[in-house]
Amino acid sequence: MEAVAAGITIRMIVLFAVSVAGQIGGSLLLGRTDGWTNPLWSAVCVAVYAPSFWAIATLIREGGPLSLIMPLLAAVVPLAVALIAVLVLGEAASWARLGLLVFACAVIGVAGAV
Repeated sequence: MEAVAAGITIRMIVLFAVSVAGQIGGSLLLGRTDGWTNPLWSAVCVAVYAPSFWAIATLIREGGPLSLIMPLLAAVVPLAVALIAVLVLGEAASWARLGLLVFACAVIGVAGAV
């Protein structure tokens, strides 16, 4: 498969996107599980998370660098979930909180790339 940049293929990007989407979707559903006591929502939540775990495992099996994948996930997923929570779900957040979260995620992302 043709590399987009520095050994990164379109398949790797798609797998990463599937992983991010599953992590975000699963995280947004956690509240509905009522602490894993609601069987239906718990099953839905696990079903949403499952493709994400498959995508990460496949990405790593196919040569994706774990030392880059995990920090990127650690930066992208919390930031996306926080933004969705504030912008879509109406959770309150100060600019200072959002700014610190963006800064922390950026540091994690940079640290993973060094």
